[in-house]
Amino acid sequence: MAFSFVRAVAVAAVAGASGEFLGKAVPSVCGDDPAKVADCEKPDFGSCGNACCLVELSLPNEGAADVYFRLKSLLDSKVDGTFGHAYGDDLRPASIIEPESFQFMLQGRHDAPMYKGENADILDFNIYKTPTGGSVLRMFSLSTIHGALGDNGQNYKNLAYLSHQLDADNKLAVKHGCGMRPASTTSSAVFSPTASNPSPSVCGDDPAKVADCEKSDMGSCGNACCVVELAFPNLGAADVYSSVKSLLESKVDGTYEYVSGGSPNPVDDLRPFKISQPEEFQFILQGRHSAPQYKGENADILDFAIYKTSTGGSVLRMFSLSRIHGALGDAGQNYKTLAYLSHQLDANSKLTVQHGCGSAIEKELQVL
Repeated sequence: MAFSFVRAVAVAAVAGASGEFLGKAVPSVCGDDPAKVADCEKPDFGSCGNACCLVELSLPNEGAADVYFRLKSLLDSKVDGTFGHAYGDDLRPASIIEPESFQFMLQGRHDAPMYKGENADILDFNIYKTPTGGSVLRMFSLSTIHGALGDNGQNYKNLAYLSHQLDADNKLAVKHGCGMRPASTTSSAVFSPTASNPSPSVCGDDPAKVADCEKSDMGSCGNACCVVELAFPNLGAADVYSSVKSLLESKVDGTYEYVSGGSPNPVDDLRPFKISQPEEFQFILQGRHSAPQYKGENADILDFAIYKTSTGGSVLRMFSLSRIHGALGDAGQNYKTLAYLSHQLDANSKLTVQHGCGSAIEKELQVL
């Protein structure tokens, strides 16, 4: 898909529709002509329902505490005026050793001219130490506004710009999104009946006793997250979209909601734009999922993208992100949130994990 599509219409909700911020050129924004801007060559399309990018930066000669304080200082300084720091957390007292020896995590944001405030890109970071005494910085950027299928390379740019400011010599290793096609299948799970629960989509205090809460994630997107796909070989994209939207609007068990409105207000129907790469995306939509302790602005973010297949069926890509800062683990809630929706859709196919959801991140770094 050409860049002109995502530049010309608000429906794609590309971060950075202008390279100027407060009347000045901003080096961390891809702007109207990303082909001329360094590190904007990795446009993403719907890897997390919305556009997203997950990378890792190896820092073999620097301890986790030093990396944390340098990154925190960068975000606090606002760098070029577009970054912000929300919160940071010291994980060392928890003595985490699996799946990584996580030491710190923090959250930030990145503004662009059209997408700032509540529509600013979300940035999640965690830092884990290596057996040799160095550290790895995991960085995640998500286009927040509903309808943000494409990003013009902005999510990767956000992270690459920060890495330059850290004076890192190593290259960023892309782990998910950032224009990289997802793995065809990482793992899958057969649906099982949901447990009886006052809020049946919530894992609660004893997730081991609740169906579909066995895929606990730890920091796969900086925070915990889950990306899955669900195939509908005999159902068109429009029917899948209508079903998902209706479910969200109904609030299902009282914990879901459909997100729309705001300014700008991208539409959900992508068919007029005739997108053919990397998939034939037809619809995109956004929702929220609340739990007793995490609701309102701290509710989990849900992003959905629907693309059609060559045989006339469709695939629903679903993403859930633990929104609150410091959410390294999710006790299986992100997967549960998506699995519960899939049950309501009466889908016969298996839910296929694309990223997170407790699946291992490849150790072999894919450097692009």
